[in-house]
Amino acid sequence: MSTLTTSPVLTASHVSKSFGSVQALKDASLVMQPGEVTALIGDNGAGKSTLVRCICGIHPPDSGAVEVQGKPVRFSNPEQAQAAGIETVHQNLALVEDLTVWQNLFLTR
Repeated sequence: MSTLTTSPVLTASHVSKSFGSVQALKDASLVMQPGEVTALIGDNGAGKSTLVRCICGIHPPDSGAVEVQGKPVRFSNPEQAQAAGIETVHQNLALVEDLTVWQNLFLTR
């Protein structure tokens, strides 16, 4: 029996982010494997949105590292993350309910 070894498509390691005196995210790590569905869950204020925003180029992390396909990245804006294959649907009221997820992803392009 052979074991197929694959590299993570995305790794965030020890990511932290503060806004002034508010530490919004402290030492968060996440590994996303190809073909898997990954859920990010936690209490309100746990830093879920901040982690996603650090990964997708909205906020630069204060510390930690993000890798895409095993290569370190540091996105300055969401367009750079999109070019690397990272798409984000933010939880807000700007979604069009009659469209699918993928259609909402491409709505502003």
